[in-house]
Amino acid sequence: MKKISFVLVFTLIMSMFTSVAVSALTFTPNTEVYSEAAYLVNLDTNTVIYEKNPDKVMYPASLTKIMTAIIAIENIDDLSGTQIEAPSYIFDELYQTGASTADFRPREVATAEELLYGLMLQSACEAGSILADYVGGSVEGFVEMMNNKAAELGCENTHFVNAHGLHNPEQYTTAKDMAKIMEYAISLPEFKKIASTYSYEIAANNKHTEPRNIYHTNKMLLRTSDYYYEPIGASKTGTTDEAGRCLASTASFGGYNYLLVTLGGPMKDADGNNLQSAFLDAKSLYEWAFTYFRETTILQVTEELGEVAVKYSAGSDHILVHPEHGFEMFWPTSIETSVIEKKVNLPKEIEAPVKTGDKIGTLELRCSGETLAEINLVASQGVEKSSLAYNLDLIKKFFSSIWFKVTIGVILVLVGGYIALVIIVNNNKKKRRRMKHSSRPMNRPRPPRS
Repeated sequence: MKKISFVLVFTLIMSMFTSVAVSALTFTPNTEVYSEAAYLVNLDTNTVIYEKNPDKVMYPASLTKIMTAIIAIENIDDLSGTQIEAPSYIFDELYQTGASTADFRPREVATAEELLYGLMLQSACEAGSILADYVGGSVEGFVEMMNNKAAELGCENTHFVNAHGLHNPEQYTTAKDMAKIMEYAISLPEFKKIASTYSYEIAANNKHTEPRNIYHTNKMLLRTSDYYYEPIGASKTGTTDEAGRCLASTASFGGYNYLLVTLGGPMKDADGNNLQSAFLDAKSLYEWAFTYFRETTILQVTEELGEVAVKYSAGSDHILVHPEHGFEMFWPTSIETSVIEKKVNLPKEIEAPVKTGDKIGTLELRCSGETLAEINLVASQGVEKSSLAYNLDLIKKFFSSIWFKVTIGVILVLVGGYIALVIIVNNNKKKRRRMKHSSRPMNRPRPPRS
């Protein structure tokens, strides 16, 4: 499942109506979530709105049938025209297991479409095994296809051993993985249509002389049910003693679309009464999301977020910067977006030339220590380069550089050395001349003439 670069991992304490400090911001439902694990994602933006134990390995129960339906739909070209005869061994495996059924019988001939409706609506375990045997050549071959598909969808903690979802300790998944599977499933038009239907009529055939109706196990689709919820769409329930109550579903309202997976819901309340925890969790989480979250503009592309000095500019000596693009996210309606910190990262100075739209720095949007997004900051206008300013700066840099100073020092040393050498040489010459002069014989006085 594709996700944008941030995930909302904070929760709203107590009530969404309570004013809270920035450091305490979290986003959590304002009602109890019974299920052991849950994963709620907005499908319009691929934003995770809420998660609870999303990676905890749990049993999928009949949510397994979502993957069974995917493999069958993708491998049977003509669902309504393909006739499949139910092999007898399928029923031997399910005998006295308490498996849910749509009353398909040994050697009954039904269409692939009818089997899929039985699988998804009435959670018929025999329909899952019949489809598995037909598509995979054997249940084992089909299960291998299921596991390969799970890996293809990026499921890291999911493993199947059967096509119907009856408990097996080696069959497991997570809320996050099952959300990936469900999101892929609803991309298949046939799946979405079948999983959104409450009732369906299976035609008479070689084992049933009269048509028979089957009904969806999700009572949130039934208008007369206490659990009816109009926004609900495609869904699949799952229940075993080991897995608890499970539900994968979608819901749409007011232009917003969500997908929710809940696993491990309790079967009974504290008093031992029957508790439809999966339905209660789904309704409360969807209503919370529809009521309190809106796609909100956090940052506009026209917003000026700083200025930077420009060296060697032929015009302005600074430029303004703005975001490379705007930014929107799902945000609770009860909290002002001003609590989001805008951390601007810009250099003190840049060199010309600069073109409009050049990346200058970055902007980090943060809240409660979490990075929501990082966006490039770009130049709002271009600046040409001044060759004169550049060359003058080069000259200035040269004369102030350490190498220039070292060179001048070396030259001065050499000149000084040369002068000293000349002085020494001249002094030596003078000394030699004096010594030569002093070593000559003194002239004796001539005798007087007679």
